[in-house]
Amino acid sequence: MKRTLLATGLLAALSVTGSANAAFTSLADGAYQMTITGGCFDFGNCQTSGKGALSDNTTPNQANASAFGSPAGSGITNDGFMGVIDFTLTGGNISVTSFSQDSYQGTAGGTFYLRSTNNATMGGSIDGSGNMTFDPTGRQGLAANFAATLGEQEWNRDNSANSPGGTGNYDLWTTGTSTNRPQGFTPAFTMTGSALQDAGAGTWTGTLVSAGIIGAAWGSSFDGTQYSELFNVQINAQSTSPVPVPAAAWLFGSGLVGLVGVARRRKKA
Repeated sequence: MKRTLLATGLLAALSVTGSANAAFTSLADGAYQMTITGGCFDFGNCQTSGKGALSDNTTPNQANASAFGSPAGSGITNDGFMGVIDFTLTGGNISVTSFSQDSYQGTAGGTFYLRSTNNATMGGSIDGSGNMTFDPTGRQGLAANFAATLGEQEWNRDNSANSPGGTGNYDLWTTGTSTNRPQGFTPAFTMTGSALQDAGAGTWTGTLVSAGIIGAAWGSSFDGTQYSELFNVQINAQSTSPVPVPAAAWLFGSGLVGLVGVARRRKKA
């Protein structure tokens, strides 16, 4: 009776564990590519308005040569993706090796071009439940309608000078909830992403969101303006490191070998 109850309890525990993890398999250490399959930008909540949709294009804005000596363009080839981010994962921590993002269309500043000036400053994390954060430090943007006056700036860093409360940090993307701060008579708003889920064959999908504040780099006309971004992403494993076998497994295996040896000696006897 005790054995039956024990077996039933073990089966129940195993089924609970299996169902809880069925939608997400943790990412092992290794190299990955995150592609942006869709998204939006708005001076407000683009999750509800849908404005400023990402466009898969490669047309550079030749009206302005950035401070880094080359025109700001959309960054990637016309391949059906709106962005490509290569990264390595070590112990749940993200290190970005390359970053490219296509432009946003239909914003208040016309076509809005984006690129990274320093991939090494970007990073983030992915935990064992598929929750992800991404730090876009080093990314800059250029609006076509303001190319001559504002140029290419780190617009997404909340270092607002004319509105109190600036943090000095880049606004993070998250698969969880992101809330910006109120500005004057405009209340804060919240966006919600979705944690990574298995899509099969070493692929995961999810949604990253960022409700942020445009910083002082874009001058007094934009400083302190609320904005939002949304990325629908797909992550593909490029290579992974071998997962070390826990010590307990080696001990378990050694115990089995020992039991087999004892059984053979008894047979011979």
